[in-house]
Order: sequence, then C-alpha cells, then structure tokens
Amino acid sequence: MMGPNWSLLPPELLEAIACKLTSLADYIRFRAVCHPWCSASSPRPRHLPIQLPWLMLPYRLDGLDDYIRHFYDLSSSKIHRLHLPETRGAKVCGSSHGWLILHKGMVTSLLNPITRATISLPPYTAVPSHLGISPYYSPNGVPFFDNWDAHNLAVSPTVNFRVKKAILTSSPLDNGCLVFVHTSGFWEFAFCKIGDERWTVIEFEAPLPSEEDFWDFSYCNGFLYAVHQFGNVTMYNLIDPTKIVLHCGNGIDDMCLVDGVSSDALLISNSRLNYDDDENGVVQREIEYTVYKFSNDGEPQWIEVTDVGQNVLFFGGDRHALSLSSANLQLPDRGANSLCYDSIKIEQWDQQHDYRSTWRNHYLKLGRLDNGTVVDITGDLGSFQWNGRWEESLWLTPSLI
Repeated sequence: MMGPNWSLLPPELLEAIACKLTSLADYIRFRAVCHPWCSASSPRPRHLPIQLPWLMLPYRLDGLDDYIRHFYDLSSSKIHRLHLPETRGAKVCGSSHGWLILHKGMVTSLLNPITRATISLPPYTAVPSHLGISPYYSPNGVPFFDNWDAHNLAVSPTVNFRVKKAILTSSPLDNGCLVFVHTSGFWEFAFCKIGDERWTVIEFEAPLPSEEDFWDFSYCNGFLYAVHQFGNVTMYNLIDPTKIVLHCGNGIDDMCLVDGVSSDALLISNSRLNYDDDENGVVQREIEYTVYKFSNDGEPQWIEVTDVGQNVLFFGGDRHALSLSSANLQLPDRGANSLCYDSIKIEQWDQQHDYRSTWRNHYLKLGRLDNGTVVDITGDLGSFQWNGRWEESLWLTPSLI
C-alpha cells in the first residue's frame, strides 16, 4: 500500500503551514522538501522572528579553503561551514540585519551568507555628495579646499583607504535602508542609500578631526552616535543636518556601542582585562565588562547600568555588539539581562610572546548583568591562528531577507 503523496497538498494549505514556522532552519527544510512546497512558500518570508544569532569565527588560517567561513549556531549548538568565495581577500567590516558588509580595495558590498545574495555599493573613487556646510581646515586655519571642488574629496585608488566599521539601518531589501561607514583617513563618516551612485560624506567643522578621535559609532532614534576617546559623544541629525558635541566622558576606555537599541544608546566597556598565564604557556583571556546607558537628561553622561530589561547583549570582537529581546531566544536561564560574549584561550604562546604565532581557542559565555554570575554555554569551538590580520569574531542574525 502506497503512502500519501505529500507533494499534492493544496498550495494554500502549504502556504498556511509555512507561515506557522518560526525557525529559519525549519523554514529552509520545508522549502527543500520538493518543488511544490518550495513554490508555495516565499523565498523572502516576513513572518519569521529575529533568530538567535550565529557567531562568525575567524578564518582557520592554515593556508587552505580561505573561502570557507565558520559560524557557530547557538540554536543548534553546531558549527556551520559555509562556502563563501565572496569573502576571499575581503575584510568583513560589519554584520547588520543578517548581512555581512565586505570591503576590498575601493569597493564595499553586502552579502547575505544564507541566501548568497549580494548588493553592490558605490565605489569610493566616485565623486561624493556632502552633508554639511563647513569646509575642511588644517590646524593652522588654512582651508584645504578653497572652492569646494567635489572631485577633491573622491578617494584615489592609490590612497591607503579602509573601512573600519559599517552598519545598516534595516534590511537592504527595504526601501530607505541606509549604509553607514566609518573609514580610516581622508573621510571619517559617510552613508548611502541602496541604489545610490555615490557616497554622502558627513563633513566636519574646523579643525579636521583625526581618525583617532572616534572609537565607535552606531545609529539610534534617527541619530548617528559617534563616540570619541574617553566617552565624549557627537550626535549627528542627518535631516537638519545638525551636529551636537556632548562632553560626557568619564575615563571610559576600550568601548563599543551596541547596535539594535531602540531607546537610549548603550555602550560596553571592556577596559579591565584579566590574563592567567600558566607555566605551559596557556593564556586564558577573561574580560570584565561594564555596560553604560547614555543619558542626555540634564548634563549628558554615561551611567553604569546593571539592568537592560528583557534584552540580551551579544558582544563579539572588533567593536561589534548587538542587543536582542530575549522573548524568542532560547538561552540558558532565559538569557534576559545578560551579556553573551566570546571568551578566548591562547593555547600556543611562544617564549617571546610573539602574537603572530598564537593559536586562539574560542568559547561562549553568558554573564548576568545584575549579579555577575557567568555560565559556559559552549565547549571549545576550535583553534584559530592569528598571523598578523587581527580578524575577530562577529555576530550575525541569520535572515532570508
């Protein structure tokens, strides 16, 4: 006796079933069953909630398979090996709304590592537009550009130019998505809309700030927040445009703004480092994190907080952190009001402490912000060599849109 032919289910029933799925992995498996199931379900579902993030680990720098990227999936406790030749030779300078932001040469592009969709962004050699009214000045008050010739701000291919960090304001498939970049030298901050032919440079008043003036940036409540060394904040309103410099630093160092925050801006400081170096050369790097909330009520200041409500903060390397609601996240102890972070153990360390020959093993930990308790949520995720390219781990919220 033959069993039922599941491929003959009515399309409207299949569509209704697909819309009930909340796991991205289950949705992908559903579409992979057969052609009728795939046809009845959208390739870009809008009903899926934000997924538990994946941690993109550094390259296994053994000279082989430099197009294979490793992602640790918190929901399944597995490492996925994704074939992503688009990342070969490119710096991953950001992860936002399920997309990786890649920089190579004079071009930045977007890559969805799940769907392999790519989106090109304007080249930096194109003549930019400008947001602002003040010309650049040198420290002695002499203007760099007398007549505001726009071509003077186009980046030459011979310039040592790199993108330090990039973020998106929404999925790049949404209308109105903005891409912000923080660059080293020449420009500082620029942005574009998907489909633009050129970047818009956010111009500064005199004197021209150096790249060391800015530690990190994020987008929150319509403002671009740029944090200077020691915690001072510049808020850019891109609609007016206006700029407000707030002197609220209190000695905060080694800081990272948190993406995905819908109310007050959050900042993570990891300035207190603990190293445990044993006689065998094994070094465990533990970092004591402090979370601050930005307050502009009265005198602007960063206020240390131990309560972020039902949110979970995810902290990776390279100044990358994000905040997600714990409502749909399956983490130990429910994860609310916690910080999930990448802990590193250096297993191979030579006698001269030569960083170029170290191998780093990665572990994930979850720390409560209110009482400081920490639990290990993974074992050893593998060993990754650092050979002079400081490429850190990065969180990705997997998405099909």
